[in-house]
Amino acid sequence: MTASGDPVPLSPQQEWIWESMRFMNPDNAAMTRTNVCLAFALRGPLDSGRLERALADVRRRHEALRTSLSDLGTAPRTHVQDAEDSHRPLLALVDLSGVRPEDQDTYCELVAGAEEHRVFDYVRGPLWRATLVRRSPTEHVLILSAAHLMLDAPSVQLVVRHLAEAYEGIAPPARQEQYRDFVRRAARPPADADRRLEHWRRVLSPLPAPLDVRTDYPAAPPPVFLRETTPFRAEADAEALAGLRGRAGVTPYLIHVAAYVAALADLCGARRVVVGSTLTRLELKPDPHTVGHFADLVLLPIEVRPEHTFGELLEHVRDTALDAYDNQLPYLRIADAIDPEFTARRPWPARALYHVWVRGSVLNADLGPPERIGDAEVRPFEFTRETCYPIELDGDRYAHVYGQNVVPTLYAGPTGLDGEMTYNRAAFTPSGAQRYIDRHCQNLEHMLKDPQTRIGEVWHDSGR
Repeated sequence: MTASGDPVPLSPQQEWIWESMRFMNPDNAAMTRTNVCLAFALRGPLDSGRLERALADVRRRHEALRTSLSDLGTAPRTHVQDAEDSHRPLLALVDLSGVRPEDQDTYCELVAGAEEHRVFDYVRGPLWRATLVRRSPTEHVLILSAAHLMLDAPSVQLVVRHLAEAYEGIAPPARQEQYRDFVRRAARPPADADRRLEHWRRVLSPLPAPLDVRTDYPAAPPPVFLRETTPFRAEADAEALAGLRGRAGVTPYLIHVAAYVAALADLCGARRVVVGSTLTRLELKPDPHTVGHFADLVLLPIEVRPEHTFGELLEHVRDTALDAYDNQLPYLRIADAIDPEFTARRPWPARALYHVWVRGSVLNADLGPPERIGDAEVRPFEFTRETCYPIELDGDRYAHVYGQNVVPTLYAGPTGLDGEMTYNRAAFTPSGAQRYIDRHCQNLEHMLKDPQTRIGEVWHDSGR
């Protein structure tokens, strides 16, 4: 492999992903399942040869698609392959045209699932893969899988958009900012770093104790993680949502955070819940068309008081989020500041700093996937995501993170009224997990109907 430019360290955004990968697999971090995999149904005529040439153009455009690691140790550096170096064919082809139409979805899901769990060679690369499944001359499924360390989901969507442009022969900008430019900016500590560290010492100390989660299959820790996802939609209308957003100055994501934190506080008997999520560092990304991993870990320590109204909780969540954004620092700096033994305990998971994961929609209407590739219409192709893996961690050393294996996580959908709850089937029955969904939706509906409702009144009416 021919190197292009000097090696650079991981960005702070990549460091917390790598630390988590090392925590899950200390002997071989590259075996940790962290791929981003998106699939798109294409309806209309498509030239696969032309698509592969367009993919080669996109690869030349973005260094992130030609990047690998120097090693798999504690602090690997990234190397960029020369743009003209050849690889194996960039586009894998799967022909299902001879399969019965009623069976094709199943086969497409199997291919997408295999790509989602693909093990990449982080040292040799490439750290992404494109697969085109042919269902008929006018129906295809395009699957892009990438190591999350290298690309976040919005960047994968952007790669598809640039693929559509290259397919049409649209030339990229003469000067394309690369991910290494972002890395250099992100690595510079802010002038007020000491003040920011003091903020995190204050709001995160002591470290979050595990929530008292009532599971259906009591096991500590659960022997496996069996991922199951249930969609939901709140019984409210978009007008009510828009009104609340205007009055409280909050995003739909923060409304979901407030509703779910209130649900967890009730169901787990907690008064403080720390939410983990991600924040895309747009202020460090002047070129919106750059691809890479830009998502920082963001931590939201939220106090829930039953005597407060949902409106007051929303204001608190909003202010907490603004404080988190204003004091944003790399995960490793925060962990080192609040845990004196952090360095000795590495690899140390980012999830030790929060109770529950909540994420918002990553779809960007302006920079997301295109509507067409040539004459083919592009639509998302949803596939079942099953995950089952053993949890083989030292129970004494890592007891503080076992709780995250049972706390259901939340995805807030793009409309603000919908979403998905993901839970461990080894800890909950579907009806047991439904308790969390129902309580979350109930809180959303109260919040939208009457933000002046007291949280404790809803808890009382629901019954612990």
